[in-house]
Amino acid sequence: MSIGQIKQYPETESDKVFADITQHTLRFSMDVQGERLILALLDDPWVQRLRDISQTANTKLVYIFAEHSRFGHSLGVASMACRLMDKLAKHHRDDVEEYRSAISVAALLHDIGHVAPGSHAAQRAWFPDKGDSHEEIATRIIKNATSIREKVNDETLLDTAIKILLEDPSLPPWTWEMISGSGWNVDRGNWCIVDSILAGVMYGQYNISALTDSLTITKDKHIAIRENRLDALMHFTLSRQAMYRMVYQHRVLLACDALTVNTVKRARELIKNGTPVFADEVMQAALAAENSSDLKLEDIFWMRESWFKYHLSKWSTSDDKILADLSDRLLNRRLFKTVRIQRYDDKNELKESAKKILQKLGYDPEYYLAEIHTVDVNASDAVQSILVQKDDGRILPFTKSEHLYDSMLLESKTAINYWLAMPEEAKAEMGRGR
Repeated sequence: MSIGQIKQYPETESDKVFADITQHTLRFSMDVQGERLILALLDDPWVQRLRDISQTANTKLVYIFAEHSRFGHSLGVASMACRLMDKLAKHHRDDVEEYRSAISVAALLHDIGHVAPGSHAAQRAWFPDKGDSHEEIATRIIKNATSIREKVNDETLLDTAIKILLEDPSLPPWTWEMISGSGWNVDRGNWCIVDSILAGVMYGQYNISALTDSLTITKDKHIAIRENRLDALMHFTLSRQAMYRMVYQHRVLLACDALTVNTVKRARELIKNGTPVFADEVMQAALAAENSSDLKLEDIFWMRESWFKYHLSKWSTSDDKILADLSDRLLNRRLFKTVRIQRYDDKNELKESAKKILQKLGYDPEYYLAEIHTVDVNASDAVQSILVQKDDGRILPFTKSEHLYDSMLLESKTAINYWLAMPEEAKAEMGRGR
């Protein structure tokens, strides 16, 4: 079995099978309610909309084949959840059967609240400093989308799926830890490999079966991994860390995201000041919104990559030179360059120097200078790590069971990198070559 492949089971005539780059095939059975619901929801307009929501945002401007959408990822997560529940049911059947259908629905719909441009990047563009709200948007959609509620036709089940996505404490924790828990979960477990393959790199690939075969539910109803496969969990943890370091937090990608944020910022500022800017009704609503709750669901439905790119195309011909230039940079990959901040204490001095150079070159620093940095992606896992079931029966956090993980947590906490992002000629004027 190759790395990344999940163990397959015999097919029946009622199975629906899809080709997949992560698990080779995704199998759903019409004989299992939860899987039947996944198949029913698959053609729902809200789920099909995910074909036009980017999985990895501006990554395609760095890794040329990373053009994939949230649709394939969501189906892969649903499949991985179903196969994991099959395994857990061998020893925890009553636990699994009570929540199997709700978990299946939650797994498929977990990313339904993402919008363009670029999913997480969109949150920073539309709602700066407000935090990621795609889970809240997802629950609004599930609660109010008539098509979804009609296909599921079970209010209690849908309410439970929403609670799973919100990590509701009234539920047994394993039900949501499968999808959003610390350490490994089916969401991380899928995107780590999918994004790696489609970026054309090997960093994110790991052995799914070796890890999932050793997961269990503890007496306290948490997900835990048996001690004998800590190696598989550590392999995944290192793979995920590598994906953040080499792909998601690539300095050019961070600079692209900053350019996206500043483009939206400029369009918003122009409209606020009464300057005419091309914007359909959805764009007008998006630019006026301060929080995701300010947007109507019909606006969210149309906030797709093709919609945003169309506006970029129109903005690139705007009479406003700043909006036109920023939009053209995104469309035609004239990206900001990065200047490394070697010592954080020197940041303000370096920033002031860059502002003066930008002004000298005729650039407004408000839109042509951005501070970017990596983040500690393991911070939340350090606070609440996945559990390990020791051979002697004890249950300990992963942080207390693997010394290499402790070293990695310390390294990721201290290895935060900072850059300034600016046009290429400003970087050259600062005397910073490649």
